[in-house]
Amino acid sequence: MAELKTFLFTDICRSVDLKNEMVGRSVTERDMAFIESILTPHRGRIEAHLEEQGGRVVSTAGDGHFLVFGSTIQAAQWAVDVQRDHRENPIVTPDGGQVEVRISVHVGVPQADPADESNFVGKSVDYASRLNDYATGEQILVSRSVMAILDDIGLEDISFHLHGRRHLKGIGRVEVHELIYDDHGPRALRQLPASHSDREWTVIPTVGFEGGGSDTHPRGAPASETLLTASHGLKHIGNYELEEMLGSGGMGDVYKGRHSQFDRVRAIKVIKPQFVAAGNQDVIRRFYQEIKAIGALEHKNIAAAIDSSAPTDRMHYLVMEYIDGVALNDLVEQHGPLPVADACEIIRQAARGLQFIHRHGMVHRDIKPSNLMLTLVDHEDIATDASLLGETEGHEQGKLHGVVKILDLGLALLSEEKHDRLTLYDNKAMGTGMYMSPEQWKTTSVDIRADIYSLGCTLYHLLAGHPPFAESDLRPEKAHEKSRIPPIRTKQPIPRKLWDILRMMLAKRPEDRYATPAEVAAELTPYVEGNGLVGLVQGYLDPEKNGSTVRHTKTDSGARVDTWLSRGSSLYPDRRWLLGTGLPLLVAALGVVFLLWSSKRSHQAIINESLQQAKNTLPTFAEHVAQEDIGGQLTERFRILQAAAAEPELLAMIERFDPELARQQLAKHELQSWIREHRRDNIDDAESGSWFLDDRTGKQIARHPLIDAKTNAIVDSFLQSYAYRNYFHGEKRDRPRDQVTDLLPITEPNLSAVYISSTTNKLKVALSVPVWNQPEESQEPTVVAVLAMSVGLEAFEVLSPKKKQGKDIIIADLRDDYLEQDPTNPEKKIERKGMVLQHPLRGHWKEENLKPRLAVEVLQAMEQNPSGFVSDYHDPLSHDPQAKFWGAYEPVEYEIVDPQTGKRTIVSSGWVVLTQVRAIDY
Repeated sequence: MAELKTFLFTDICRSVDLKNEMVGRSVTERDMAFIESILTPHRGRIEAHLEEQGGRVVSTAGDGHFLVFGSTIQAAQWAVDVQRDHRENPIVTPDGGQVEVRISVHVGVPQADPADESNFVGKSVDYASRLNDYATGEQILVSRSVMAILDDIGLEDISFHLHGRRHLKGIGRVEVHELIYDDHGPRALRQLPASHSDREWTVIPTVGFEGGGSDTHPRGAPASETLLTASHGLKHIGNYELEEMLGSGGMGDVYKGRHSQFDRVRAIKVIKPQFVAAGNQDVIRRFYQEIKAIGALEHKNIAAAIDSSAPTDRMHYLVMEYIDGVALNDLVEQHGPLPVADACEIIRQAARGLQFIHRHGMVHRDIKPSNLMLTLVDHEDIATDASLLGETEGHEQGKLHGVVKILDLGLALLSEEKHDRLTLYDNKAMGTGMYMSPEQWKTTSVDIRADIYSLGCTLYHLLAGHPPFAESDLRPEKAHEKSRIPPIRTKQPIPRKLWDILRMMLAKRPEDRYATPAEVAAELTPYVEGNGLVGLVQGYLDPEKNGSTVRHTKTDSGARVDTWLSRGSSLYPDRRWLLGTGLPLLVAALGVVFLLWSSKRSHQAIINESLQQAKNTLPTFAEHVAQEDIGGQLTERFRILQAAAAEPELLAMIERFDPELARQQLAKHELQSWIREHRRDNIDDAESGSWFLDDRTGKQIARHPLIDAKTNAIVDSFLQSYAYRNYFHGEKRDRPRDQVTDLLPITEPNLSAVYISSTTNKLKVALSVPVWNQPEESQEPTVVAVLAMSVGLEAFEVLSPKKKQGKDIIIADLRDDYLEQDPTNPEKKIERKGMVLQHPLRGHWKEENLKPRLAVEVLQAMEQNPSGFVSDYHDPLSHDPQAKFWGAYEPVEYEIVDPQTGKRTIVSSGWVVLTQVRAIDY
């Protein structure tokens, strides 16, 4: 019988936010600060308890660590020691808080990775990883098998709490237990899993575990200790003296180096020693294949490869041209959104470099702002290359030019190769992911059109100050695949034709994009006149001399966006311009401010300024919530239902359905099994109250849950007729039960009217789609059933409190509803509009007692214009009935894709999002 191993996952909570909070002028500086002040001390706690408990680090991904232990008891003791160590010796965060970690543990039969004997794969590993997705700070989650082992032994000061069953993707529904190691008691789980399973893990070779050793590491040293720090002491490689580290990824480190004899400065990428120590010859082989391929590339917009190690060397490195300039992510971070001409000229030059790469049969696959640098080049230096003379005609001798250089070609991929690209080992998946094409998330077999998509994301970043889907709550791969491109909201207008070019670059399907980068360069040429690239570089290098104002925007590595979505709730005018203007001006400005506060007229001026800022920011915020959050969630739910309804096996089961057999078999019936599994499999992506299936007459022939949790009996709706419900027939309201003879099932996806649940007294809505038969070619298809899910409105999450930044987010229904009784006739319902579906104070009222409506003036504004801004209105649910609010509203739309033709249709939900702040009053 195979020996059991205990697998453990751990990572730092809020690591992305913590990186953004680090002090640093650039992303690289903040990353290094995070490593030094948080990650290195955390790894010290990992190592301090590892050897004594007989464990080893198998692989790492940024702050994430995957470990294996020979004993479940020792694994549990290690987890408790690490949590207590963090409690007793906290690592302090920049805001004065402390670092929290989360841990998950599972025991199972190990399955070796065929590609790497030091690694483990298989269901047991996935179990531990998915379990960690539900964990929160200071929590240790364990599987039922781990709990049983530890509970049987009876460890001192250790107890367990059962959180119930949760769905682990790829595993199923399992019991989730928490190991309680302190007086705090059980901590709350995440309501929805925040998966980190897409991280790229760097495997660390086996050292010091089960008596193993290695000539490259000291005996007795913890497995990961030297590997985590091996490259930090590197001072010399080949003919180069290494100076400062320029950057670090999961696969390699980039140094600034100087040639020992010629004193020339170069950029040197060194493969991390664990890849060599692990004997991963496939990685090394491909590395040199690609070095050979890119060695012949010489173009003014490509950072040239100059030298490299040999395959037989102990250390493997690539020497590149050192670019003395500014990476575009750092440039945007300082400058903010770039002028149209500057952004277009940068992308035009990058497209020319990509075209050269494309002609040589290569795909870069990692185009993003941090891989594009802007440098200054003298005209004479450009003109020394005869092949480029034609491109510089008309320029003055000695004049500086801004030139874009494409970096990281040492990791480019030959387009005809089918192997994984080396950057799959890079742990900055989030940064790269914000610029990756939809197809690149699914396959490594991509062509130059994937680079065109990434270039489009980069152009969007330059114009907007952040990547296109930076603020989407969807995972990056889902946002790129499904979300519409958010409009760019900046002070400078974006020409309509340029927006069309950007949309074509960012088309979801490769065939809908430009075919080559040369086409992109040609399209952008009309917009580059008057660009000031030289001034951009000079302004970055000497901001005080050139009058540049430092700003913070979200870069490709996840830094904070200084836009409407990350500012505080205050709507006071931004006065950061006071910084750096000198003491006399500061004193004068303060005097002006004092006079403003002493004047009634100035009071009104401040109110007017704040109102104007609200008008500038709230509409974009409302649009984002309406499109990406609520609209995106509706789109995803309809997609799931349509995919399920199109399954041939469902049609076959409907055709042979026998109600008597279903009544006898209940949960064991094939339709019940089908609908149960589909709801469970999709509960993570689409929370729902129930799924149900009605036949063509409206009879409910399957549903989940089938058992009423309160009575433990079969639900009343099973095998009953629901033809009268508007989710079935698609009319705007339910029919009387006795008036259904003429009703037919829906023929297109339908969002029902809002209704009050008879079991929970909470507002719900039903999403339904038709199930079509598959007749012979001579016959017309017909609807044979309706598949639906019910959703409580509380399931529509509208941003975390941090992202709301003090703004109220309200969802309302502008469609007619019939939820209120006519006081003169209890049997009759009143037709009304403007029902508030979501509100920050919804927890303080009950639907059966209060059916709140939007303020009359707000509802009138919405009826006149589909989107807009309203001011000085009252919120019916506010604690202060006299308070006035400013708000912006935007309709909620969702997308329906025809499963047969692929045609996409935008559908109005009838809902509206209102984002509001309390009006400033003096």
